[in-house]
Amino acid sequence: MNNKFIKQIIFGSFFLIILFLIGFAVFLIFFKQPPSCFDKKQNQNETGIDCGGSCPACELKTVRPLETNWVRFFSGEGKAIIGAEIKNPNQNYASDNFSINFDILDKYGKKIKGISKISSFIYASDIKCLIEFTDIDYLNIGDVKISFSNVNWLAKDEFSKPAIQIREFITKTLSGNSEIEISGIALNDNNYPLSLIRIIAFLNNSSGIKIGASKTELDNISAYGERQFKIVFPENISLWQGPLAGDANTTSTIFDFGSADKNKTQICIEGKR
Repeated sequence: MNNKFIKQIIFGSFFLIILFLIGFAVFLIFFKQPPSCFDKKQNQNETGIDCGGSCPACELKTVRPLETNWVRFFSGEGKAIIGAEIKNPNQNYASDNFSINFDILDKYGKKIKGISKISSFIYASDIKCLIEFTDIDYLNIGDVKISFSNVNWLAKDEFSKPAIQIREFITKTLSGNSEIEISGIALNDNNYPLSLIRIIAFLNNSSGIKIGASKTELDNISAYGERQFKIVFPENISLWQGPLAGDANTTSTIFDFGSADKNKTQICIEGKR
């Protein structure tokens, strides 16, 4: 083997190494995806595959979806009022924002209308009441389906539930017993103000069947502040209730106060900073 051939091998090998290094650099710069929380690899400061460290907590991978206990609809002067109860089954995670979607069906299962992207929130291990007023004739509805989307999960300490109390609660009838009114005082029992207190009321007949729903909202309640509230149910509430999704024995009661004309009033109350 002569020296010329050896030099050709050396230069050829060197040239191939240079080409390889150039090609590898091009790959790293233009083609290789940088480490991320979605590449199915534990390649950053992650404590698991695509979780922990700078990525979302690994526990979020096992977060259970929001659950629906029941959905019903009620008559509000001929128009349908949708009421529902939902549950967050997660002890360590809350959601400061998610979307609620309703599909309203006729008696044949055909979709009449969809109401989507209703923004809401829920605390860890919380049971939450929902109410939505519609422009749909109550008699045309056969069923209502509910779903959730765009749920933004947070550790419960990042979105903790404020303490709220109800005082001086009164239920009475108006207009010759054709209307029912509830009133009371909502107390912000926290050392910080609340931007919102929402009070939702359900009316049960003597058999425990929900026959009506209504709500009120209070804005900008100061720390340890209190505010009077009043909720009036629509006139001539029907004794018929919409179909039930979930366990008929599940109750949304957070506070349970007496009755008026054998109708029990149940209250859900929630607040947000």
